[in-house]
Amino acid sequence: MNDTPEHVKQKQLEIWLSKPLQERLRLTLVMNDELYGFWNNAKKDSSKANRPSDK
Repeated sequence: MNDTPEHVKQKQLEIWLSKPLQERLRLTLVMNDELYGFWNNAKKDSSKANRPSDK
């Protein structure tokens, strides 16, 4: 998706770059951890849904 206006993207970048480097790094690591957790849970849920029912 690419529906964010250019002026909003520019403002987001300004806000991001105004943060100290350590804060940007910390936020990146936290967001990556959350993303990996999300995908791991999605994989688990998907494999459960694909198993035959125990009847």
